[in-house]
Amino acid sequence: MWRTIHVRRLYSTMSTLPALSSKIHPGLLNLPGITPETKSFTETMLKKDQEEHHCYFRSEGLHNHLSHHLLAAYDLGAPLKLMQAIYDDEAKVQQPIQPEASNTAPRAGDITKDNWQKWLGNARAYSAYLQFFSEQIGELGMTKTLEEYVFSPPSNDNKANMLSRVAVEGIFHPFIQIGYGLEFSMDIEVAAGLAQAAVHASHEFLYFPVANFQDAELNLKGRKYQKGRQSKRGPSLLYLLRQIYDSPKLIPSLPYDPDALLSKRTKDYAENGEELESRVEEMIFLATFLAMGTGRANRKPRIDFFLMHLLTSSLFLPSYLNVLPTLQTKRDVFRAYIQAVGYYLVVRGRPRINPELLMSYTDNPSPRIKFSSITSKAQPSALGPNKLNPWLPIIEDVVHAPDSHTLKSLRTLLYAATKFGTLKKGEIIGAYGPDGKETHSGISEVDGTVFIRAAGILMDTMGWVSHGEKAGEWDRSALGWDDAWRNDD
Repeated sequence: MWRTIHVRRLYSTMSTLPALSSKIHPGLLNLPGITPETKSFTETMLKKDQEEHHCYFRSEGLHNHLSHHLLAAYDLGAPLKLMQAIYDDEAKVQQPIQPEASNTAPRAGDITKDNWQKWLGNARAYSAYLQFFSEQIGELGMTKTLEEYVFSPPSNDNKANMLSRVAVEGIFHPFIQIGYGLEFSMDIEVAAGLAQAAVHASHEFLYFPVANFQDAELNLKGRKYQKGRQSKRGPSLLYLLRQIYDSPKLIPSLPYDPDALLSKRTKDYAENGEELESRVEEMIFLATFLAMGTGRANRKPRIDFFLMHLLTSSLFLPSYLNVLPTLQTKRDVFRAYIQAVGYYLVVRGRPRINPELLMSYTDNPSPRIKFSSITSKAQPSALGPNKLNPWLPIIEDVVHAPDSHTLKSLRTLLYAATKFGTLKKGEIIGAYGPDGKETHSGISEVDGTVFIRAAGILMDTMGWVSHGEKAGEWDRSALGWDDAWRNDD
């Protein structure tokens, strides 16, 4: 941690950052409402954030979400005045990009191709890493920089572990930061994400050696599935989840056992690009179940803060697969991501998904107000919640949520609904196991409405704030343990 200092005391070197592209390209949703003024303002504020703010706010480990908040709201069509309010609210808590001078912190320009690994894990080196990776993107371009500094063996040898720093550490925040840059084709966000990854610590037990991926322990090749859609290679993610639940070697303990069999259970995936696309579908369903479907019957829904990040980060898998140039790098990032999912699942106590409970929630959520109060001029036949698209009031409300994670979660659910919302019961990949039985009780009854049901849980839990409700809170009690449910709610 370092003492907060006033912006005017920053080193002047931040003004020398290479002139990378800060132009926003359309995001995955690109909803109507974006204007030329909104686009110009957002680009300017994102550049300002990069030049003035550290990747941590207040103290080390608390991530700067300003750019996440702006881009999520922008993609949902937020108006200009709201974008200004978001920037003002987020900017007031940020730390300056450059801490006070120190012998342990390199200055911008000190980091080169020859010594760039020297300060890995040092939060005080963020501004110098931002300078370095900005220069590399300016020289090599976005994709080649990622190949060189995230996926190459030298970037993962000698404890550099850059793939781990990107895809695993910081509850996916470097992965998300780079993901925004890939989705919106913004060089400055990719540079910021790489710098953020570089200053995160790396825990080797989370790391997949890039050059040494082993065969999966669960190789289902040649085994005949009797029902439903299945992965073309290896176990489905829902079947993998079943294995994690059932494995005695993965019983959660504190401290977490790094030698449990997670790594072998997550290796036999994705032989080709087509298979990777179906894995993204599986991952978004799995993230939805883990974030929104681990509650208990007759209890208020709770959303685990850590597992929520699975939902927000899974949205960026399509952008990684779209931008990364080789099948090997696509496979590497997906495998590392899957291992991170398994890790966070175990340390949160392996909370059980409850598909039946999730599907019991309404598929027509709405603000908790009377619809007759919306307008007195509508014809009687137009009134009533069943005549409305439930996503519209959700989108209209969620852009005002003070916590960026709420917008980010909703964006994933909305994207998923557009891609997979028409799936019928039993059509989810991995609903059935090799024996033809459900991988999880009630999973065969899940259809594409699961995403609007999950969105309703999100809004009811985090608050319909523009309709007068207080903002809610994420759950940090680790819902996999029974003790987390002993309190009243």
